[in-house]
Amino acid sequence: MWRFHCAVVLLAGAALRLHAQEPAGQSAPPFPRDAPPEWGVEAGYGFSVHLNRGRSAEHLLLLEPSVGLRLGPRIQYVIEAHIAHYLTPHGYMVGVMPLGARYLFGGGRTIPYFSAAAGLGWTDLTQLEEIDRRFNFLLQASGGVRHAVSENQAWTFEARLAHISNAGTALPNLGLNSLVFLAGFRFQ
Repeated sequence: MWRFHCAVVLLAGAALRLHAQEPAGQSAPPFPRDAPPEWGVEAGYGFSVHLNRGRSAEHLLLLEPSVGLRLGPRIQYVIEAHIAHYLTPHGYMVGVMPLGARYLFGGGRTIPYFSAAAGLGWTDLTQLEEIDRRFNFLLQASGGVRHAVSENQAWTFEARLAHISNAGTALPNLGLNSLVFLAGFRFQ
């Protein structure tokens, strides 16, 4: 747990440092006023982290297709699909996260960002101590880096904390927490 907190603090510090180094008025915002929707796909590997008394040791592969719509020069409204394949035990979680946002710090070709999202989904992982029913809610927060390879294409690298829970509709509702490392590609 302390490793996760240290990683979050270091990522936030790096993002603020890069933001502070940006010369005033010299860099274009990441999302110009007339920016079209930004499509993307991210994929990665993750493992469970114990933020509660649950004891499951899960490993997963995650695929996240998305679309981002410009809300401002540094912020996007993001909708993501959530497709997870769990390896131990075998299972799945599929869902959609229609409530999401991504904020980019600084300017230039390589930009750190923070994102958060919420949604709902369906799983067959009910044999786990942390999951009490098939219908669940999804929450996630992540930090990452976006590197533009052209005016309308970018690579991303991201660390994400993902939480699956039924929001208290079935007890004991521990929820399954995972740390996932993703790489992705975005394009317009």
